[in-house]
Amino acid sequence: MNRKIFLLLFLSSLLTNAYSQNEGCTCMTDLTFLDSKIRKTPAYKVNKKAYNTSYSKFLKEAVSINSIFDCHSLLNELLISLNDNHSRVYSSELGATDEVIANPKKFKEFKKSELFNAYPKPNIDLDSLKTVLNTKSIMDIEGIYKKENYMTIGVVRNEIKNNYKAIILGSESDVWQVGEIMYTLIPFGNDYLLNIGGSLYSKRLIAYTERIENGFFYFMGFQKDITKTNYSSKMPSESTYYREELSDEITYLKIGSFSSWNPTLSDAEKFYKTLEGNLNKSNLIIDLRNNGGGGDRNSDILYKLLKEYSKKDKIYVLINHRTASNAEQFTQKLSRLENCQIFGSRTNGSLAYEIKNSNYTLPCGNFIAVLTSKKHAGYLEFESRGIEPDVTFNLNSDWIMQLNNYIKK
Repeated sequence: MNRKIFLLLFLSSLLTNAYSQNEGCTCMTDLTFLDSKIRKTPAYKVNKKAYNTSYSKFLKEAVSINSIFDCHSLLNELLISLNDNHSRVYSSELGATDEVIANPKKFKEFKKSELFNAYPKPNIDLDSLKTVLNTKSIMDIEGIYKKENYMTIGVVRNEIKNNYKAIILGSESDVWQVGEIMYTLIPFGNDYLLNIGGSLYSKRLIAYTERIENGFFYFMGFQKDITKTNYSSKMPSESTYYREELSDEITYLKIGSFSSWNPTLSDAEKFYKTLEGNLNKSNLIIDLRNNGGGGDRNSDILYKLLKEYSKKDKIYVLINHRTASNAEQFTQKLSRLENCQIFGSRTNGSLAYEIKNSNYTLPCGNFIAVLTSKKHAGYLEFESRGIEPDVTFNLNSDWIMQLNNYIKK
């Protein structure tokens, strides 16, 4: 089948499940309420012109939307214009939580819920879709991706709307059904994708910043070739805080979170205490991969130690796409120190704004909007751009080993 003809059939067959609402409660109701809250945020003040243009466009589109999936997509797509990657909209219903999955009765009820059945299921031949997508190269975003022993998805481009749809081609999950559209992926910023769709294990409607390169989903872990290892996220320990002496000259520290809440904060404080007066080697690796951030209450303690250390010795920082928020701010602060270099791959690009008690349940009760209320002006240039490493590592071999070799040379 001709690829263009097939994709037109695919796009025209997208069906969405209407959801029940109170009389007079529509996606437009949620959109206008969200708009009233957005206009009070610092991100709106910075990006007012772009936001107003997008809002006018989506105000017209909202009239014809009558499904949870499409409304969720529209609300999150609107947020792209704020250039604020912390602000997102999620479904109010949490989906298949551990408690629901462990209880057969509750799980049976969930399978009858609006959320479980909210995902579009286009009436197309999946074998034909596989045939088209199997022709894609490893470097192309379009193609077939797998999560071993869990799911296979096909990512196909919608050329009309300049986005991508991820449709489930195979599923070993009781939560997801073959044929469902799991994600809409919208390009923005510095080759990022806003991934709008379902949580992998609970099916809750979520949105997050993704990047797809070299056949890998950098955030969610899908990959075209499951025989390959994505070393950008492969860590030496599952512990949040971990130390290892790699040689007589190199100390390795994994810093997995900057959470300012206990018990993580107290764990961090204890770990940092062990470092005081005990960093006596000339080379120090700080591994911030997969560190989703937190707050200065945590990271400032470590920064003070490292600032002193860098006056005489060398610091090597590892980052990846899952290095986000306060961990990105921390990376940028370290990069300005003497004797410090950054290695790995570009960060998440979510560091200019902060969430502080600004969650809103939208009027129809289907969604929760999480909006930022604090701006970090010094990091605005990196929002949706990320922190670039001084040295980029390839995905084909262990990153700690690559950095170890770099230090030795």
